[in-house]
Amino acid sequence: MSTETVHTIIDDLGALLLFTMILIVAAAQIYRAIYAVAAQSLFIAIAGAVLATATGNVDLWVIAGVTLAVKAIVLPWVLHWVVQRMNVRREVEPVIPVGATLALAVLIVVVSFQLSASLGPVRQAITGNALPVGIALTLTGVLAMATQKTALTQMVGLFASENGIFFTAMSVTEGMPLIIEIGVILDVILAALVMTIMVLRVRSTVDADIADLDRLRG
Repeated sequence: MSTETVHTIIDDLGALLLFTMILIVAAAQIYRAIYAVAAQSLFIAIAGAVLATATGNVDLWVIAGVTLAVKAIVLPWVLHWVVQRMNVRREVEPVIPVGATLALAVLIVVVSFQLSASLGPVRQAITGNALPVGIALTLTGVLAMATQKTALTQMVGLFASENGIFFTAMSVTEGMPLIIEIGVILDVILAALVMTIMVLRVRSTVDADIADLDRLRG
């Protein structure tokens, strides 16, 4: 696979990643945000497979498979299960209007590409537009976390931000040490489990308090 072909594929995947990020920011329902972050993880797995084919780095094949299984299937399923189990509101509750959040997201993308273009010769050694796309994904994920009220939608923003870091690391270095990448994935899984337990605990406590109040009123 030629270098030009790899750059073209990575650029196309980068465009799809930015599109999924916009879908996450603009999602009116939590399910749509979950599906968008799952698609985002799928594209990152494909990027890992492309880079593995081009470089012959076996670690990238492992990371692509783990990303596909864990981040594109398992974690979205966990979020979907929590939404159904807790019977939480399906609608996203933004802190600021969605239009303002989208405007900030577009500004982040523009600034990311401008900063990347200012790198000059260093920019030419990086695979395609991976660096500005990765920076934009990371910062927009943080934006999604900061502009949402509920823990579940903030968790989606966390996954999206981590995807940006992951995409940048894979594409810029064309393969980090496997132990570091596995460690990052485990950190995300741990964060998901902790937040899920917290949500379930808070909900069970609230339900118990409501039941006590009903008994007192009766």
